[in-house]
Amino acid sequence: MALAPLVASAKVVIISWVKCPFCVKAKALLQPMVAEADYKAYDVDTMDNGEAIRAEIKQHYNHETVPAVFIKGEFVGGFSEVDALNSSGKLKDMLA
Repeated sequence: MALAPLVASAKVVIISWVKCPFCVKAKALLQPMVAEADYKAYDVDTMDNGEAIRAEIKQHYNHETVPAVFIKGEFVGGFSEVDALNSSGKLKDMLA
């Protein structure tokens, strides 16, 4: 599965690793803020094509680390960017 179908699969999509502490924090922040049907997390370290998905993120968004967070199909960034959006109050607006 390529990146585009993953990003289109839900309002909030997180590309992550299972044990990455920043991924865990991003999931804990975002998951309660949206309905279950609007949230998907893909742990690329457990997927056969996970490295290809990460390479696609790096190529298209110049983002080399996980998590990679997409909201409504738009790349937002990693945990630091999502946390900053939440602190400023902008994250709720983006999720509305």
